[in-house]
Amino acid sequence: MNKLKIRNWLNIIFMIGAVVGVIYYLTVDKTAGTLIILTAMCFKIAESSLRMIK
Repeated sequence: MNKLKIRNWLNIIFMIGAVVGVIYYLTVDKTAGTLIILTAMCFKIAESSLRMIK
């Protein structure tokens, strides 16, 4: 698998996690929603790191 495919999958996971986290934050529980968003941000950080490493 090349880096572009891995980056795309990490971005997809981040976007889904961010949307789910915001919805959960606004409707159910603020603490759990924050944790979901922070977990999604870890995927974004991993994707950004791959982008910086050539």
